[in-house]
Amino acid sequence: MLENNPRIAGDAEIVDEAILSRRSVRAFLPDMVDDETIRAILAVAARAPSGTNMQPWKVYV
Repeated sequence: MLENNPRIAGDAEIVDEAILSRRSVRAFLPDMVDDETIRAILAVAARAPSGTNMQPWKVYV
């Protein structure tokens, strides 16, 4: 039944693409990351949900 709903079908395609294109990075370039990029990543990460809203975040930069 869900496949008949165009919005849900579109959402499913987005999830499928995210799962299929996922990769694990095991090596990194030695290039420095600028402070602005790090701050932007941390600002978005701070909005990520946590289990039962416990917010067990510890970030070391």
